[in-house]
Amino acid sequence: MAYLALYREWRPQTFGDIVGQEHVTRTLRNAVDAGRIAHAYLFCGPRGTGKTTTAKVLAKALNCQGRSGPEPCNLCTVCAAITEGLSTDVIEVDAASNRGIDEIRDLREKVKFMPSSGQFRIYIIDEVHMLTNEAFNALLKTLEEPPQHVVFILATTEPHKVPLTILSRCQRFDFRRIAPEAIAGRLKEVAAGAGITVEEEALRLIARAADGGLRDALSILDQGAALGEMKITAQDVHNILGTVRTDFLNSMAGRLAAGDSGAVLRLVGELTGMGKDLRLFAGELAAYLRVLLLEKISPGALGGELWDDPSIIAQNAVEFSIERLVRSIDLMVLAEQDMKWSSMPGVVLEIALVKACRWEIGDDLSALAGRVTELEEKLDKFMERAPDAAAVGPMTIKKQDNPTARRDMGQDVPAETAPMMESGPAAVASSQPGQTSGLQEPLAIAFERPAGIAEGDGKEISLERVVDSWGNIIVSLREEKPLMSAVLSKAAPLQVNGYSLLIGLPEGEELVQGLVERPENKKYFEGLLGKFLGGKWQTRYQIYQGELQLPACRQAPAAELDRRFGGGEVMLDDDPERTLF
Repeated sequence: MAYLALYREWRPQTFGDIVGQEHVTRTLRNAVDAGRIAHAYLFCGPRGTGKTTTAKVLAKALNCQGRSGPEPCNLCTVCAAITEGLSTDVIEVDAASNRGIDEIRDLREKVKFMPSSGQFRIYIIDEVHMLTNEAFNALLKTLEEPPQHVVFILATTEPHKVPLTILSRCQRFDFRRIAPEAIAGRLKEVAAGAGITVEEEALRLIARAADGGLRDALSILDQGAALGEMKITAQDVHNILGTVRTDFLNSMAGRLAAGDSGAVLRLVGELTGMGKDLRLFAGELAAYLRVLLLEKISPGALGGELWDDPSIIAQNAVEFSIERLVRSIDLMVLAEQDMKWSSMPGVVLEIALVKACRWEIGDDLSALAGRVTELEEKLDKFMERAPDAAAVGPMTIKKQDNPTARRDMGQDVPAETAPMMESGPAAVASSQPGQTSGLQEPLAIAFERPAGIAEGDGKEISLERVVDSWGNIIVSLREEKPLMSAVLSKAAPLQVNGYSLLIGLPEGEELVQGLVERPENKKYFEGLLGKFLGGKWQTRYQIYQGELQLPACRQAPAAELDRRFGGGEVMLDDDPERTLF
């Protein structure tokens, strides 16, 4: 006898053998047992989920001569003939190749004949949605009122293409995609019966690749048995499907979470060198990131998802934010679609992966939302470790005398004084936000008084005077803008030139620079400087390096407090050991 493919040899022969469709098989068993047989059924669902198989089992159950319950005996001549496809009472019609009105007219003439050996004459019309409108119209009346001995079973993968007039005359059963764990269980049974040795990881890979279709899974198992000579390994399955190992997906996900676009591109290069289908990989990565998203949103809710050890999935999910996962999945899905039509699919994938690593690339809402979320997280961490503005101590900066700054402020500078820092790296960064200088530079950087800034009342404002008032300014700022106060409580005045103030922000706080430089915040703080120091001020911000302690709050005279705020005297302990520039 010629070899039969596994999906044909191991086709279920009873309702109990059908996997993953309990809601259908239970209803049909009860109907057969009670004799409540409808004249027309519609089986719809994805490919490989058991529609035609269930139709044949139902046909056997209706015509079985030795049935004692709802299940066919599979021993009588009628069951054997139906199983082998030789029964004249069960007619299978392929609507994809017999879709015209002439074929349906011929069918209408033949339904009048009585069954030859069984109780019912059963017509199984596969892919019924392929019939033409004229053919549906010709079938309509016969389907509504067929002879008592006729049962129609229509099967389709696209029920939305079936006219409503046909749908309303049938009992509809929707077949679901079979869960991966159910597919893996059935594969294990088939492999044991067929004498095939299969690794557990290989079963999981096949179950995932089948996408809910048991027929596809059995076909892959059959192919793997031929490749591995009845021994199937995970690597064999990867070679058949063109997929990548799960540890490669773990590595790629880790690089995406870290935003390491260089490492991501190197991994893509490795895939190309291995000859993998990059479009297939994009789909795999999207599926893997989806599992991480499920774990991130609802830990432990993977259900029938057959992936690695759940602890590894949970560990990888922690490294992502929900926003980054959603954006990455969206980019991978779009890339997989675009790669289908592109002449350079590798470039499409690489661009999508770089966008997934870097929020700043792209002006879509997901990218903006991600940047805002990361900024909020960093601000939360900053607020947790920010000191109380009212309890700040004296400010000292480790340095030697800075002749450049003194010269810019109009002070006399000895010729022999060298403008070098005392402690290692530079104390002031470059003017570009987020970039620091690796050179030894003066602490204070000279800059011109911006145009339009008033000279004030003619009195020169010294840096020492700004430092003396700094703590009280921060305390006052906290009442109106507490977040900005927390940011500036770690800042320090670096240089005064007229009514222009250079303020240093500590290294590592580049993100908050955008907060204090917002026009409304900057205007408010400049007005606060004018309230304390007089004049019309303008501020600039830079990132600094070096060890720094912030200025303490000076005790303000009662008369000054009353003049400025209408309040009373505040008593604070003064620090006689304050170290100034």
